[in-house]
Amino acid sequence: MARNRIIYQSQALFIGPNSTGYHLQKAPAGTSDANTATWSGVTGLTHAGAEADAITRSLVLPLERIQSANFNFSINRIDVNEFGKLARLDSIVTEAPTVGLDFNYYLTDGGNERKLGFNIPTTGAARASASSFYDADDLAMSGYSALSGQIDDTQGNNYYILLTKEGEDVDGDTKSSSADDFDVVAIGNGFITDYSVEAAVGSLPTASVTVEAFNIKVDNTMSGATNYLPAVGLESGIQYTGQAAPTYNYTIQGNEAQGTTTLDTEGSSAIKALRPGDLVLTISNASTYQGLATLDGDGKAHIQSFTISTPMSRTVLQRLGNTFGYARVIDLPLNMEVSISAVMSELKKSNIFHTLCNTTTHNFTLDLYGCDSATGTRSSSKSLRFEVKGARLESETFSSAIGDNQTVDITFSCQIGGANDQNNGLFMEGTYPLYRCLKYLPLGANKGVASSYNPHEIA
Repeated sequence: MARNRIIYQSQALFIGPNSTGYHLQKAPAGTSDANTATWSGVTGLTHAGAEADAITRSLVLPLERIQSANFNFSINRIDVNEFGKLARLDSIVTEAPTVGLDFNYYLTDGGNERKLGFNIPTTGAARASASSFYDADDLAMSGYSALSGQIDDTQGNNYYILLTKEGEDVDGDTKSSSADDFDVVAIGNGFITDYSVEAAVGSLPTASVTVEAFNIKVDNTMSGATNYLPAVGLESGIQYTGQAAPTYNYTIQGNEAQGTTTLDTEGSSAIKALRPGDLVLTISNASTYQGLATLDGDGKAHIQSFTISTPMSRTVLQRLGNTFGYARVIDLPLNMEVSISAVMSELKKSNIFHTLCNTTTHNFTLDLYGCDSATGTRSSSKSLRFEVKGARLESETFSSAIGDNQTVDITFSCQIGGANDQNNGLFMEGTYPLYRCLKYLPLGANKGVASSYNPHEIA
């Protein structure tokens, strides 16, 4: 039966661990799902022969707490004209289509950030009590920039928007290969080009993500031998669509293990969303702040919103012989911006001319806590942390009108340092749960290395 419309209840957004393979974890036929010692590895290949009926666990993971998701594409053409004819002879495609995806979600425990490829260590435990299901390594590097994995990522990710039957939730729906039940919008070779975080009075803290990709397609099943990856081989320029060998495909299972019959897209995190009243923003060197607003001590401004914006513009590198670019690299140096909006209380004595040679930098720490169910107040342990280091004052804008409080908008800029630069850039810490039967998904350049996906064998 055809759908009359598509609404949010019937959609869920998923992400693959890289672009060109390694979407499935395989085990020999007859192996128990709980027995990690016999898992044979992770691959994107459709196996034949002895492994044809092997257990398959999908590494295509749901992104949680999504609030909106939009996608688009445009085809770039060059008209071919000649003298003697007014209309064009042809309109030729000379480069890859431009595919876009943008979405936002409520911040929780950092699990989405980790799936998106940010370097964000976790203190979270396993998803269940059966610890033998899980590895104790999140593959993130403590103290390293959150963007370190993004900068050296040449693989990108595949994104999948699953559409189920009209009137039914994706979460809890019965898995099926029927063409009448599910469609999948598959986006290949997706690279993040903008990431921003906003926390404000009166609203739940959110993150917004913009992705640029090379390809988009629609499949009418959620799994199967013909569900080829949407990605394009950046070296070969060939799409993975059923050539003789290898054949790469994907399957969508949600958070649940192989063998379960229903989809789980909500996840097991106890955090549904974080309240603005449970956030703590700390500004280092606030007492030596060089602007006109008071940010420290009695009379300090009352912060209403805090935003971290990290644009990551990318350039497609091309060469003769390739229709698609062979890489999509971040334009460096990379600058990020921190914005604060506050209700003014006191002005401090300052002369902006005297600060022109000032080298003061500020670090911003945004700690997001959960809610204590027993008291209704802020929990004692944080769920997520963002830290911006090495920010410098760029501007202050004061606004005042009849009937309104005077406000100030303050902008700081920060430049991202190298992966091991611990004094400049964006840093994250989370509490997301550990992954199943496998060290967590690889970051950066390791996404394209097969050995990075080898299962961790727990004694």
